[in-house]
Amino acid sequence: MNKDIDVIVLNSHGVGQFCNIKRLPFLGETLRAWNWRVEEDGGKGTTQAVSLGRLGVKTAYIGKVGKDPWGDLGFKWMGDAGVDTTYMYQTDEVATGTGLVMIDEEGRNTIVDGDSSLEKLTVEEITEALEAMRTARYFITGFAMPEHLALKAAQIAKSLGMITVLNPSPLPHSPMGDLDYIDYLVINEVEARVLAEVDEHAENYPEIADLVKAKYHCGSIVMTLGEDGALVFDNGEYHRLAAVKVKVVDTVGAGDSFLASFVANLVWGKSVKEAAEYAIKCSALKVTRAGTIPAFPFRAEVEKFIEELDQQ
Repeated sequence: MNKDIDVIVLNSHGVGQFCNIKRLPFLGETLRAWNWRVEEDGGKGTTQAVSLGRLGVKTAYIGKVGKDPWGDLGFKWMGDAGVDTTYMYQTDEVATGTGLVMIDEEGRNTIVDGDSSLEKLTVEEITEALEAMRTARYFITGFAMPEHLALKAAQIAKSLGMITVLNPSPLPHSPMGDLDYIDYLVINEVEARVLAEVDEHAENYPEIADLVKAKYHCGSIVMTLGEDGALVFDNGEYHRLAAVKVKVVDTVGAGDSFLASFVANLVWGKSVKEAAEYAIKCSALKVTRAGTIPAFPFRAEVEKFIEELDQQ
């Protein structure tokens, strides 16, 4: 395998099923859908890894999939993006997961995730992979997989000298405990309110970031605010960053695009503030396109988009 890896991603691989709906359903409602299809959408781990690969970052993926067509697609999609899949274990003991994404007429989405095939991934396999790639600089994980494995992997990665990034989405039902081994906690504003235990309509984002930091003792906090941009809390300083106004076609994968491009910029030596500014623009470009994997931009496309924004 290629040992010259900058970023390791450990999170789910699954294959997304999509449909279109007029609006998001109410509780208990049966809603008609159309254009039901399987698209190039591979779950958070796959999409983050592909997005990093398209930005030219040397990326490796750790995971486990079944010996089935859904698992084979993971190797193809990530391989096409230049992602190293040496440690995507393929086995008969599990079926590759799938999920359902419903998209309304305004491009908003709701997602239902199926069981993660990473349920069968072991600490021993994670350790084997991380030690084999111990020279990697950054490690990204999240909770579209068993959270206890994600957190244990982050601890191992940190002990090997890697800079750790956690996207705790979906939020876990059990306490996460102390996260002093997490260098960057990347969350959206809804997740931030839940973690800070504040009102669901609270908008004092610096205070919310303070509460999350005090509770979990993590490093920097990067909070995405949707159409309102982002907030970065780094080394005791707050940076409120404006959004980029674009015509939204599809928001699916926007968060993964943001996270991947944020870490890519850290790899390139940018400051946390600069990395978040770039990530806002990269994810803004992504949402102007339909789909996930086919919509993730290459670095040259992002830089052209930024240049055009600067000329406006």
